[in-house]
Amino acid sequence: MQRQTLIVYVVAPDSASLSKANLRSVWDPILRTYKRLHPDVHMNLNVIVFQEQQLKQELRRRNGRGLGPDLLIVNASTAVDLLNEGLTSKIQVPAAVQNSLEPWVRSRVEVKGGLTALPVAIEPQLSCYNRTRIPSPPATLKELMELAAKGRQIGLSIFPQSLWWTTGPLGANQAIWHLLQSKASPLEPVDARERARITAWLTWLGDASRQSHVNFFNNDEDLLDGLSKGKLDWISCLSFNLPRLKQTMGENLGVASLPAGPNGPASPGSLLRVLAFGINSSPRTRQIAMDLGILQLNPLAQRTSSLNSQQMLPVNRYATPPVSSSSRLKALVNAQEQFQQSYFNAESTLSLNRIKKHMPEIESIFTKLVVDVIKPEQASQQLIDILRQP
Repeated sequence: MQRQTLIVYVVAPDSASLSKANLRSVWDPILRTYKRLHPDVHMNLNVIVFQEQQLKQELRRRNGRGLGPDLLIVNASTAVDLLNEGLTSKIQVPAAVQNSLEPWVRSRVEVKGGLTALPVAIEPQLSCYNRTRIPSPPATLKELMELAAKGRQIGLSIFPQSLWWTTGPLGANQAIWHLLQSKASPLEPVDARERARITAWLTWLGDASRQSHVNFFNNDEDLLDGLSKGKLDWISCLSFNLPRLKQTMGENLGVASLPAGPNGPASPGSLLRVLAFGINSSPRTRQIAMDLGILQLNPLAQRTSSLNSQQMLPVNRYATPPVSSSSRLKALVNAQEQFQQSYFNAESTLSLNRIKKHMPEIESIFTKLVVDVIKPEQASQQLIDILRQP
């Protein structure tokens, strides 16, 4: 029997943590299917977990020695960065595979002459809460603040990608999108109505930070830890982290879409997880890596992964999530629908990269706002100035 080893790098999204155990529910069924199709090959995955800030340096070092990975499990935006820097390979897949992808998913990975990576899963942002403390999740921001007034501990993050969901309910979503899309000179005045919407949103954040039971944290890891240990009762979270929360909270874990507000539904984020391909693979290992990736896009495999993991949604438009068998998957579908209705879903790759580039500056503004160093009007002007930069 032929023995093959694929080196797989897995990058945890943003500030979240990740263990290899989180991957078993996804990879094990794929490997079993591969073994049935190729009984003469014994497949082994050598999985190495990284935080994103380590990734590029490690790739340059290992690629330079010819020891780079065969596959990388990353976010779509990270895959674009890696390809642009020559750290991964562009790929081509059969037309039938491309056509099976949801149109917005395909648009995130298409480049001239191929794809940056192969999409495999969608992981939306939603709310997680302690069902013993909050029997029914808040449907609106008003209800969320009422819970805080009753002594329930509410956790919010100043990490920008975790906080954008509040722009939809508070009417700033469209204004921020327009700033990101605008090609106007930074010296040109901003539409007064859009400035007012951004200021109103930041005013709400400032007011929330002064509530004694509303807690702002520097990263998602603190939110997850707080909910797991009973120090928090409600947080926003990525579906990526549901298995971890389920392990510590059991049936006490509640999951729902994020609260709406006076100006509309929440505008949550949604991670598009993809398989990027390394530059050091032999032709044989590249083909095996591609075979495994395409197996994951099979409609049955997509449905099975969603049902088994309870944390991801299919990218294959022919794979309907089995929501009738899982209230948690139904919550994920609702969260994904919120995302696809929001302006952030319409952002170009250029706009997404602009946000990523200026993330530390945006986070600094949020930090100063919630500790009352600057007022909402000042924060609004500083945020507008940053979002209008190249």
